[in-house]
Amino acid sequence: MKTQILPLQGIRVVELGTHVAVPNATRFMADWGATVIKVENFRGDEWRIVGRNNMCPITDDENPFFTLQNANKKFIGIDLKHKDGMGVMLKLIDSADVFISNVRLPSLKKMGLDYDALSARFPKLIYVHFTGYGYEGPDAAKPGFDSVAFWARSGAMGDWIADGDYPFLPNTGAGDATVASILCSGILAALLGRQATGKGTFLSSSLLGCATWYCGSGVVSTQFGNVFPKDKDRPSNPFGCPYKCKDGEWLMIGVLDYNGVYSKLCELLGLEEIREDERFSTITSVRQHIAEFMPIVRNAFMQKDRDVWVEAIGAINVVCGPIGHMKDLHTDPQALANGYIKPVTFPSGRSVDMPAVPIMFSSYDAPDYIPSGEVGRDTEEVLRECGYTSEYIKAARAGGAVK
Repeated sequence: MKTQILPLQGIRVVELGTHVAVPNATRFMADWGATVIKVENFRGDEWRIVGRNNMCPITDDENPFFTLQNANKKFIGIDLKHKDGMGVMLKLIDSADVFISNVRLPSLKKMGLDYDALSARFPKLIYVHFTGYGYEGPDAAKPGFDSVAFWARSGAMGDWIADGDYPFLPNTGAGDATVASILCSGILAALLGRQATGKGTFLSSSLLGCATWYCGSGVVSTQFGNVFPKDKDRPSNPFGCPYKCKDGEWLMIGVLDYNGVYSKLCELLGLEEIREDERFSTITSVRQHIAEFMPIVRNAFMQKDRDVWVEAIGAINVVCGPIGHMKDLHTDPQALANGYIKPVTFPSGRSVDMPAVPIMFSSYDAPDYIPSGEVGRDTEEVLRECGYTSEYIKAARAGGAVK
C-alpha cells in the first residue's frame, strides 16, 4: 500500500539558482517531498524568458519551458541588496537543510552568502555550489552555459558527429539537465552523511567536471588510439551504427558481439551471398574491408521501411530501435504507458504534455505536477512559515525588501 508521505518529506531546500542545472536538481527533490523555496530577484530567473527562443509561451499563467525545472516549488521574491531582504534570506537558510546556488562565488562572498560565512552560522547546513569550470585553473572565473562548458569544451559537440559534419547542436539545457542528476545524488549523499556526523558540508560540481565524467569512455579510449569524430563510412562496428531505410527514416542497431550475430543478420538482410565471406564475418576482418562492406549493408536497409526492419531485427533478439523525433515523444505509447509524460493544465487553461521526473517508487504516490507561477507567488506563505507577522510582511513588501 502506498503512502502520502514522500521520501524527502521534512527536508527544506533554499535555492538561489538560475537556468537549468541547479533548478533541475532541486526539482527532483521537490517531487520527492522536499520543500524547495526558490529565491528570485524581482525580475526573476532569466530562464523564465528563454522559452520564447524556443517558440514557447512565457507568461506567469503559462510558462511550460520554465515549469519543467521548477514545478512543485515555492517562489519568493527577495531584494538581497536590501537589509531587510537579506534578513529574510538568512531566516530562510536558518530553517533549511540545504542551500544551493550557481551564483558566482565573488557575488556570494560580497553578500555574505559564501560557505565560510554560512557554515559558521549554520554548522548543519549542506551548502551546494555549482560552477562552469571549477574553482582552479585559468578558466575558473569564466561563466559557462551548458552549450559552451559542457558540450563544446568536452569535445562532445565536435566529436559526436561524422567527420566533416556540422558540429552537433544539443537541445536547449540538455547538458544542464544531465549534470543535475550528479548534483542531486551528491546532495542526497551529503544528507545521509549528516545523519552520521551531525555536521553539514560544502559540496560542489561543475559543467566541465560532469562532462568529463559523461565522456569517460572517449577520454580513456582516445589514449589507446580510438579516433573521433568518426568517419561515417568507416565505423568501428558496422552493426552498431545508424542506417537509413526505404521510407527515409533511420534506425539504430546496437550489436556488441558482431561475430556472434553476423550470420543471422546477413540472412535477415538478404545477404546470403556474403554470409560465409571471410572478409566480413569477423569484426577484425570487416574493419580491413569496411569500404566494401558498408555500401552492401546500406543498400540492404534501403529495401524496406524502418519499422519493418525494427520489428524483424528485434524478432531475432538483436537490439534495434527507431531513430525518432522529439516532436513525437509526448505521444509515444511507451512513454505514456510508463508515466514519463504527464498532461499538465496551466492557469491559462491550456494543457501541455510535460516530461515527468523518471523515478517511480513502489511505496510512494507520484506527486501532483504543480506549474510554476509569478515571481514571489508564495512569498507571504513562506514568510508566515518562518514566523513573520502579517504586519511585518506588509511592511517588508511596501519597503521593497520582498515581492
